[in-house]
Amino acid sequence: MVRVVEVKPLEGYCLWVRFSDGVEGVYEVEPERRGGVFHRLLDPAAFNAVTIDDDFGCVEWPGGVDLCPTAMHEELTHRNAAVSKG
Repeated sequence: MVRVVEVKPLEGYCLWVRFSDGVEGVYEVEPERRGGVFHRLLDPAAFNAVTIDDDFGCVEWPGGVDLCPTAMHEELTHRNAAVSKG
C-alpha cells in the first residue's frame, strides 16, 4: 500500500507530496470543485494546516478532511508518465 511520507502546502491550493515508493509531485486539491467539507480549505490558514495521518498514510486537515493516497498517487504517476513521453 502506497503512503504519503512528506507533504508541503503550496500556493493555489496545491500540495507537494512524496510517497513511500519515491513518486513525488504537485497535487491540485481544488477545494471549490470538490465542494462539501473541502470548502473549509479555502481559508489559507486551514489549508496550510495539512498533516499526514500516521495510521493511513494520507494527507489530512483538522475537522476530518482527507484525501485518498492511492488516488493521489495514481494521478501523479499518470501525469508524470505523460510528461516524460513529451
